[in-house]
Amino acid sequence: MPPFDHKMTTALLEHRLTPMAAANALYSNEPSDLPAAIVASLSHQIFDSELPKAAGKMKRRLAFLSYRLLKRTTREHIRTDAHGVEYIAYRNRILERSAHPYAMTLLEPSGADSASFVEGGDPMNAPYMMISPEISAHAGLWDKLLLGSVHGRDVQLRFIHETLFTHQIARAKLERGEPVRLKALAAGTGLSMILVFDRLLRDGFDAKLITSTITDRDPANVERTQRLLDQLSTTRDNLATGDGPGICARVEDLMHPATAGANNAHDIITLVGILEYFSGHTCTTAYEKLGEQAPKEDLDAIAIVANINPMLTDSGTLIANSYRAETGARILEIFGKKLFYRDRADLQALVRTANFSPSGIIGSGHVYDVETFTKS
Repeated sequence: MPPFDHKMTTALLEHRLTPMAAANALYSNEPSDLPAAIVASLSHQIFDSELPKAAGKMKRRLAFLSYRLLKRTTREHIRTDAHGVEYIAYRNRILERSAHPYAMTLLEPSGADSASFVEGGDPMNAPYMMISPEISAHAGLWDKLLLGSVHGRDVQLRFIHETLFTHQIARAKLERGEPVRLKALAAGTGLSMILVFDRLLRDGFDAKLITSTITDRDPANVERTQRLLDQLSTTRDNLATGDGPGICARVEDLMHPATAGANNAHDIITLVGILEYFSGHTCTTAYEKLGEQAPKEDLDAIAIVANINPMLTDSGTLIANSYRAETGARILEIFGKKLFYRDRADLQALVRTANFSPSGIIGSGHVYDVETFTKS
């Protein structure tokens, strides 16, 4: 498989795509050369360029001031849905005047229950687009404030570390002539796994040795993923059938072992951006910060990692992230996002309950640490 033609990435500059426009184009129904160009640009920046730095002191100071300002200017109000059920929504004139789609997602009512933990969808993919210089060059003021914030930059770093670690571990097995099975759990639209699969083929490895599965509980996210798989030559020509080699997207619910444990022989599983929606081995919580009492849930993070254990081969690798109470991340609390903060020590204690041990690969930011664990 030849490497990307860099003319594809320079062509992005001619389209003058903003990050939100790029996220929408990536999962569009319309046949276009843009998805391949966007993936080419992201791939080059992640695999062939220097790792970007986390936000500096000035941006962290700005995050603190933004937190204070948004906390003072955000108001709750009661809405009634089509079924007559009342729920809490949020108003903030500053964000409303921006009319930015990402800002509008903040104002939507929070899914405080664990059934709403999915992070997929076009607005949630927009921070990743800032990784591409051909796209970030056309970012407006609100793109930079929202998508390039302390938290936004850390989301990008988390995504980069997840992608690099998955590729690194998979490549090591392939270089030994061994087949590799990869699985992304609750992956939203699965962009990281798609980048890994594409890169491995461009590295020259045989697609018949690679099995990549992207799962999510939301059928809409799986549908978006399938659109992108159909647009890229490396994925379109290597769609998996059944549990065979290639790449596929399917609906699976991580919270129900009957479906989540259907395929249990994977060498690498990624679980990124999910555990912070579940309690267990946490240093603090959004509930505590807001002066509220956390509700009792039927499922916690300990049950989640227990569900994952049988999905992995012996000595298989789990890639997961911690989540710290950095001010930039705490902005989400203002809009009712009820998250569970877990530092690296908490994360390690959590995964040990399911017989996972740290394997020494770590990527750090201000909010997130991405770490690999080996099933023992």
